[in-house]
Amino acid sequence: MFAKRHDFTLRQVTEKLVLRSWWASFGVLPLANRLVVLTCNYTELTPNQITAVSSAFRLLSALCFLGGSRLGLVAGALCYYLAYVIDCVDGPVARLKGKTSTFGRYFDHLSDLVGDLLILAALSIGQSLLFTPMVLAMLFMHVAESYVSYLANFVLDSRTRQENRGGESLGHGPLEWFQSYRRFFFSRNFKSFLSFPDYEALSLLLFPLIGRPALGLKVGFYLLLVTTLYTVLSSFVSIHTGERQFP
Repeated sequence: MFAKRHDFTLRQVTEKLVLRSWWASFGVLPLANRLVVLTCNYTELTPNQITAVSSAFRLLSALCFLGGSRLGLVAGALCYYLAYVIDCVDGPVARLKGKTSTFGRYFDHLSDLVGDLLILAALSIGQSLLFTPMVLAMLFMHVAESYVSYLANFVLDSRTRQENRGGESLGHGPLEWFQSYRRFFFSRNFKSFLSFPDYEALSLLLFPLIGRPALGLKVGFYLLLVTTLYTVLSSFVSIHTGERQFP
């Protein structure tokens, strides 16, 4: 069952990575990339099956957070971490084995969105904060950020454009400086700002682990607000210039 079938290497996995978030680069990918190698070389798991496993861990995380107990917070945080590690496996597996698909892409994104909404809601319920303006705004921003990203990708997919280093110029001034700033990070395969994984690492992992979930939600609100606003700005620039990468 686990006989070696392929000879993919860690270097090949790294070459297939898309833009890396800051938290994932240091706290997740060192483990996830090795899981990609093992999965590709020793199993016949499909990317969609891996996505389903990640979704199951997200559901477990939400269930653990619901009660709000100390043990539940720790278990929920660890389940979230495992869910995110596995979530970083399905994409590279699909690209390495040539199994990318439109369905898989949207299944991955939708399962991430729904799972993260459930985790955030469950954590808030456990702290009796679900119907506060802060948490309701966070839930809205989750959906809004995902919708903006979807629309930006849809527009870029439907346009005739140059590749990543092409595109229209924004002229001189702040937007041109911003474009140069983004390209500096994109050339190094990093996202140009904090993103959802960074905010979630604090609110859904670190603060629950140390027993301060309510404080984590408050910190997460402001970080999520800044992240969402940045995504809107970066999406606008990508649509205008035709550059595929954002944020």
